Amino acid sequence: MELTGHLTEDRLIAYFAGELDVDRMRRIEAHAKNCPPCKREFVIYRTLFSGLIAMLKKGDEQITPARIREALKENLKKNQVFYSILHIPNFASVLVAKTTAGLAAVIMGKLTQFEFEERLKRYFPKQWIVESLDDTEEARLQFEQYFFQERTVIDLPIDPVLIRSEFQKQVLQALRDIPYGHFITYGALARRIGKPKATQAVGRALGANPLPIVYPCHRVVAGRGRLGGFSAGEVLKLKLLEIEGVHYPHTSRQLNLFGSFGEG
Repeated sequence: MELTGHLTEDRLIAYFAGELDVDRMRRIEAHAKNCPPCKREFVIYRTLFSGLIAMLKKGDEQITPARIREALKENLKKNQVFYSILHIPNFASVLVAKTTAGLAAVIMGKLTQFEFEERLKRYFPKQWIVESLDDTEEARLQFEQYFFQERTVIDLPIDPVLIRSEFQKQVLQALRDIPYGHFITYGALARRIGKPKATQAVGRALGANPLPIVYPCHRVVAGRGRLGGFSAGEVLKLKLLEIEGVHYPHTSRQLNLFGSFGEG
């Protein structure tokens, strides 16, 4: 499997498992020293595996490279972030990323693959970033169905790794009560979670939403004709609402599900 640099996963496992001769090990070290992407991966790999290898050798002085290889591969799975990029006509590109626990990040915008990867690395500075169509296949399918109006809910396991606080978790969970094709205001959402004076904090929690569309923060508006912020920009926020049949502000689809909370 090719990683973000030029060193493959298999080659680095062989290096740390002790399967390579001295000459090949030196070539890998020289490449990692002079190639910034591979240097990052090499350092992460060394950090992940140094303690594990020491424990394996301490428990069994005769442990073979093959056994070390299997242990390293198993450990690596827990520290990989798989991603792929969808190119949606008349919208933008959308990166979906997942771990072994579930969907972990959604990033959208008119970005290059390099820019997408760099942003993902900021979210996961200590994990391997791996492009993989196979590992993201179900996520790709569901997001494509959403954008082509064949699906209203993204139904995937979620890894909450990027949800930083209980307050943010509470705000994001409340978003899932807003039906497809409707919207509410920031003030109404603050009242919905029982914190009517926390409108600005709600806005910050939405701005840090790691899974837009899954947690539909685009369905929260400022009110009185003002759209409000969105991590990918107002243009894409409007387009997401339009995909769902909302042409804000020229619409009457203000959600009345939270009627007692009124408008923001």
